[in-house]
Amino acid sequence: MSTLTVAIDGGSVEIAAITLLFLVTTNLVYDKWRPAPVLSNLCGAVAVLFVSIGMAGIISLVGLRHNATFIDDTLTRADQYLGFDTPSMIAWFADHPVCSEILKLAYASSFVQLFGLVVLLSLLRRFDKLWELVFVCSFTIVASTTFSVFWPAIGAFAHYDYAAGIHERLPMGAGLYHLSKLDYFRNAALPVVSFANLHGVVTFPSFHCCLALMTVFAATGTRWLFWTLVALNVPVLISTLPIGGHYVIDLPAGALLWLAAAAAAAMLNRPELPRASFGDFQSAPASGGRRVLQNEKPRREGRGLRSDPRTSGEPIVEAETSRESCTDDDGMRRQNVVRRNRIN
Repeated sequence: MSTLTVAIDGGSVEIAAITLLFLVTTNLVYDKWRPAPVLSNLCGAVAVLFVSIGMAGIISLVGLRHNATFIDDTLTRADQYLGFDTPSMIAWFADHPVCSEILKLAYASSFVQLFGLVVLLSLLRRFDKLWELVFVCSFTIVASTTFSVFWPAIGAFAHYDYAAGIHERLPMGAGLYHLSKLDYFRNAALPVVSFANLHGVVTFPSFHCCLALMTVFAATGTRWLFWTLVALNVPVLISTLPIGGHYVIDLPAGALLWLAAAAAAAMLNRPELPRASFGDFQSAPASGGRRVLQNEKPRREGRGLRSDPRTSGEPIVEAETSRESCTDDDGMRRQNVVRRNRIN
């Protein structure tokens, strides 16, 4: 921030610091001294989201001072290569104002859904899903804003310069709400960052796409919640075009970013497989030469060599396998395989 000549609003920093201190303190108190898992996990999750979202907002806005070249021409060619005519799509939404108003509500609901889901997962004690959601959100929002520092885009609405009539038929601010921030931080002599007004400016990849996917998949395992979030987030994905001002290519790019974050979360959360130690193997009697795992189920009785009396006239010999536990010199419990022959 000092290098790129950006100031910071001290009052907003104090409020943010007090809020974060309260969340962290509550997490520690109800985790270490007065155990209350729901409250502890809830405050801890909100604290991490508070930090990561704040960090992403600063990265996005201060990064505009880097004045990197806009990549809108590349994104436009990508849409055309995929066969999408973005201006025609936006014109269709402008001709259907009721649909556009519904999509505006859907677009604005993304962060409400995120924090509502954090509360709900805490109350349901789905702490595994809660922290997976927090990790994926932190990963994707910081990654997408960092990407936008070096490859920014002004957005489809500004790039195509739609006619005034299209803007008038769409909800107020649709596709253009970010332009004032973008212009302020790129061109002002000494822009001021305020924690009370951290609106990121990210076009490619679409973080709203990441947000929609992460909230839906955080609800897996709870059927009613999963399908409710599917119904809410399908409009969110559609709204990224007429309301968010995105290109079509922004959506698959956002989906790939979410997939990378989800894969990283799964890898980090994967339980380690227990490794077999030398003591887990016991040697069977020399006659058999078979090595037996300590946790192996005992063989069923009656399984063994049997002489057929009809052909040999010899008595039937059955091999029975059983286990006996003993304690070795190290005080460890061991199981020995004992074979007994029973003559019928």
